[in-house]
Amino acid sequence: VTGAFFDGFFSDWESGSAVPSGAVTEALHLIAGDMRTFYFDTYTSWAGMVGVAAAMAHARSSAMVGIMYILLSILCAFVAHGLGSDFAQYISSPNLLTNKPYMARAQKLLQQFMMGLAGYILLSYLCLGGENLEDSDEERNQFLVAATPRNQLVVSAIFAILGAYVGHLLVDIISKSLRHHPLVQMDTLVCNALFGLLGLSLNAFKLSDVSWGDSLILRGFAINFCGAASLFARHIADNRRLYKKRWKGLPVNITANILFASLVFWAAFEIEEWAQPSDKRRGVVVKLMKILEKRRSHYEEPAPILSPDLASDEE
Repeated sequence: VTGAFFDGFFSDWESGSAVPSGAVTEALHLIAGDMRTFYFDTYTSWAGMVGVAAAMAHARSSAMVGIMYILLSILCAFVAHGLGSDFAQYISSPNLLTNKPYMARAQKLLQQFMMGLAGYILLSYLCLGGENLEDSDEERNQFLVAATPRNQLVVSAIFAILGAYVGHLLVDIISKSLRHHPLVQMDTLVCNALFGLLGLSLNAFKLSDVSWGDSLILRGFAINFCGAASLFARHIADNRRLYKKRWKGLPVNITANILFASLVFWAAFEIEEWAQPSDKRRGVVVKLMKILEKRRSHYEEPAPILSPDLASDEE
């Protein structure tokens, strides 16, 4: 929700509808595109929303809890995106300024911001320990990258940035190859559904071997890469754009995204049921497999062996 708020805030600075009135607002205008592309898409995650919904549904023993979480996330993010846009308009200049004497000051502010950010990341890396995250045995040291906090920070950052770039690149390719639909934003929908399913790869691998959960590469791909590539903030921005067109296509676009989110949620919920079994099995696939297992054991049950005395009595 906070990511949607700031995405709406910077979207007005990027589009030019919010006019800079000083050095600070000019800096916001200059950095708006990069903030939306490489920061808020790594900060928000469509696949992460569905994964959290599946985990909540498993913990609360109710799939309805996960569905309600998805609906409330989309609704609250939609409202927050509009509030962020309104705040950008509130602090912007009412008039378009052609002469900008504060441009040099804005550039200096951006340089200071980037240097401070780089210093923060470097200090975070140095402060993190080099020991393993857990006391692992030899079987858990079989992966290419050791599971240390420093390695986790580097892997997560690299995969998140690559995921945001690949997500936007794929959306551009899809939007150019597919015929534009006036009611549904197919580029965002296909991208979110694809990376939402790929984001389930971590739990899927853990079904065969629990030690896959210690693989930083697999965790970076499933959580950071797929999370950043699934563009939750872009989906909310699409809804706001359709809302400004007097609700044209907004209900259809939301319904289509909720439908695909429900399908990914169902798959994630089934994997959660397999990965963390409980006394009461609720997954549909789990129940079907349990029924088939009972039937197979019933048909394969061997006939009872009679003792010699009972056999002679029967004869």
